[in-house]
Amino acid sequence: MRKAAYKLVRDTPPMLVYAIFLFLLLFAIAPAFRIAVFGLSLDDLLQLRCFVPG
Repeated sequence: MRKAAYKLVRDTPPMLVYAIFLFLLLFAIAPAFRIAVFGLSLDDLLQLRCFVPG
């Protein structure tokens, strides 16, 4: 099992690893991009108001 995993890691092209990492990074920060591109909407303001602890 371990040899198969090592072979898979060795055979994976580095660009594929970088592409997957960038996709996951963009997916993680998508809400920030949405606000930057479209601006704040009433829904965004309500979420900030209703879900902020304190």
